[in-house]
Amino acid sequence: RFQPELMVVALDGGAVVGSVMAGYEGHRGWISRIAVLKSHRDRGIGLKLLAEAERRLMALGCTKVNLQVVESNAAVVEFYERSGYRIEPRISMSKILRRDPLLRDP
Repeated sequence: RFQPELMVVALDGGAVVGSVMAGYEGHRGWISRIAVLKSHRDRGIGLKLLAEAERRLMALGCTKVNLQVVESNAAVVEFYERSGYRIEPRISMSKILRRDPLLRDP
């Protein structure tokens, strides 16, 4: 419901094979999640989804996009680095407000 124009899916026929969720709060854009089915990886789908999310963010006036990646996920870090993203020295902090059985503790 919130910023549906920043939710993009990739289709193969009628099947969803990839998606990206972005957000913009008027100051910075965020790539929240990007995923491509294993069976459809290495076809450029992730790059196209990312580029489309960036295009839509720019159309809203966004000048910088942030994202977070688990440090141990080297393949994803490399994917974003190839797309022009750089690691910035930041501290990521979180607080669990309620227990959700779908969330895993770090």
